[in-house]
Amino acid sequence: MRLARQRPAPDRVRPRGRAEGSGRGRGGGAGGARNRSVWQRFRRANWSHTVTVTGTALAAVAAIGGLWAQAVASYWTQETAEDQLSQSREESVRRLRDQASKVTYWGGGGSAFRWGGTGAVGSSGDGSSALHVLNRSPDPVPRAAIGVEIRTKDPDDVERKREVWVISLTDIPPCTHIAYPESELVLGAVYAEDDRRTIAGEKGVWNPLSMKFTDTRGREWTRTETSLKGGSAPGGADGKAMDAMDAMDAMDKAVQERRHLVGEGAEVREADSCEDANGGSGAG
Repeated sequence: MRLARQRPAPDRVRPRGRAEGSGRGRGGGAGGARNRSVWQRFRRANWSHTVTVTGTALAAVAAIGGLWAQAVASYWTQETAEDQLSQSREESVRRLRDQASKVTYWGGGGSAFRWGGTGAVGSSGDGSSALHVLNRSPDPVPRAAIGVEIRTKDPDDVERKREVWVISLTDIPPCTHIAYPESELVLGAVYAEDDRRTIAGEKGVWNPLSMKFTDTRGREWTRTETSLKGGSAPGGADGKAMDAMDAMDAMDKAVQERRHLVGEGAEVREADSCEDANGGSGAG
């Protein structure tokens, strides 16, 4: 008896189909398992430690940035303070020198100018034939002394003669220009009254060498043609003219030897430009 071929029931799956399906299922299951494993490890990670480490690193970066900013701020603060201190010092020096910078002298002359500057002695000074003293400050100058160098030489002499004479002044008024014509600068003290001699009568040239004076604060100053210094005196304006002798030493020696210049018939007038003449003290 021939048996009829059985058909699979609707709810049954053929082995082959099941095998193929199983293969696909196993493959999909392995990938899913791996994904689930990664996710589980990701979930099991120590996030608190990670957050702590990250926070510490960020805090360190912030601290470094703060220190750098603080260093920059400190640098500029120090620079500003130094600039302010420097400006304060400059202002203090300016106030200290204010009156002294407005006190000066100039002049010169002698018979060599009348000779045309030829022959025995070369010309010297500015040729104004007068000694000028100027106080442009609104304060008086209590004391002042000017060293004047006289260089003479007779036509037959081989060497020139150089001497320093000193003219002393007291209470130079504020805003004042004083001019002593050379005919009124008398070589006094060492000469008798009947032997009046002036710079103008000397056969040579003369020029003011240096000036010492005291300001209203009582501070002493020394001025030459090229410098103004407080306290100690600088060297002579012309080393050759002074034969290496310090200008102030030469003035002191002149006083000791009574080589005094006496200014007679001074021409006194108001200074052309006097700063703060109607204002505060120029001495600061």
